[in-house]
Amino acid sequence: MSVALMALVLLSAGARPAPAAAGAPVLAEALAAGDALYARRSAGAHGGTAQAAPIEAAMVQYRRAVSADPRSYPARLALLRAMFFRGGFCEIALKDQVRLFEEAKRLADETVRLLEADLKIPRIAARREVLRREPLAAEIYLWSAVSWGQWATTHKLGAVWQGAARQIRDLAQAVVDIEPDTLYGSGFVILGRLHAEAPRVPMLTPWISREKAIEYLTRALAIAPESTSNMYFLAEALLAIQPERKREVVELLERCANAAPRPGLLVEDAHYAEEARALLAEAAKR
Repeated sequence: MSVALMALVLLSAGARPAPAAAGAPVLAEALAAGDALYARRSAGAHGGTAQAAPIEAAMVQYRRAVSADPRSYPARLALLRAMFFRGGFCEIALKDQVRLFEEAKRLADETVRLLEADLKIPRIAARREVLRREPLAAEIYLWSAVSWGQWATTHKLGAVWQGAARQIRDLAQAVVDIEPDTLYGSGFVILGRLHAEAPRVPMLTPWISREKAIEYLTRALAIAPESTSNMYFLAEALLAIQPERKREVVELLERCANAAPRPGLLVEDAHYAEEARALLAEAAKR
């Protein structure tokens, strides 16, 4: 339903770091080491809650990779992906989560600025042909939208006034414009959750639509019907927005709760199975 940058010089919009040929061996070694550790992120997990040590070790390597070549999109994406897992699937103190999500948002914003400077194309003009020039464009926008979404969960009202909803919407829309199938249809998941959960504030978010929430989440499930997160988020939105469809909600949640964990997604699938069982119990009371 796939981190400290204090040592990096922040990239201004359009800035291009110096060539990093000398760092290429370190980049390759650090990425390989990080990927090996990331693949073991479920080690010692208890159901849908992972141990912090494996993913933090992966983050150390991905930081090395970004430091070796600040222009490496694969290194930046790997770091954002690891930060998402650390903040969402491991136990973490609120203050550490806030710090992590702020860091992820900074990294995501830098990466989007770098991409758009390289492509010389504004996000609003993003289309599928962009992939021919930068194959990772959709993933860059996706992980930026994810990072903004996680940041918004820890900043609530401040996020509303800083235009987080509009930023998340535009990033996620770029994903579906470029490649809608990216990461199990996650662009549609982000759009759907945004329309389902964001407050409709006059002058700020008048475009929020609960009906679009169901539409987008349904499209995500059509792209990846085996995705436990797609099942769960559609069921959650249906229960809140269209409770008369409770039978569908129950069917989705039962599928999610009983889905066999997919290789490489053991913690993630266990997490959503646990969430589905909890929501099933809540739905039974309605």
